[in-house]
Amino acid sequence: MKGQMLSKAAVVSLFVTALFVPFSDKAYGAKMEKRDSGIKATLKVDAEKSMMDVYLYDLSKALKPIKDAKVTASVILPDGKKVTKELMGMEMEHHARHKVFSFMNSLDMREKGRYIFDIKVKLQNKTAKFNFIYDNK
Repeated sequence: MKGQMLSKAAVVSLFVTALFVPFSDKAYGAKMEKRDSGIKATLKVDAEKSMMDVYLYDLSKALKPIKDAKVTASVILPDGKKVTKELMGMEMEHHARHKVFSFMNSLDMREKGRYIFDIKVKLQNKTAKFNFIYDNK
C-alpha cells in the first residue's frame, strides 16, 4: 500500500512538472515587461534560437493586443556595435488553440554579454519607447 502511495505521488508530480515546465519563461529565454503611453510591451529573447519577440497590449482596452504598429528595435551588442531592425508582426498558434500576436525578427546573440534594446512603437496617434537590458550569460 505504501509503495502504491509513492508511485501515485510520483505520477502526480511528473504530470504537474510536464504540464507547467514547458510554459515557463525558461522555455522562451528571458522575458521583460515595461509600460509607456498606455502601451504594455513584453520583450522575449531567446539567444539559442537568435530570436526577439515584442508583444504589445493596449492598456486602455483591457490589454487588447496591438497589431497595427510599426515597431523597430535598435540593439547595442556586447561589442558596442549597434544593429537596427524592423520587427514584423505575426499571429501564431501558441499552446494549442491559443493565438498570440508578436512583432519579431532574428538577432545573432551568440556573443556573451549585455544587449541593450531600444524599442520604438509607432501607432497612428502616438509613439512609445521602451528600453530593455538582457545579459546573455
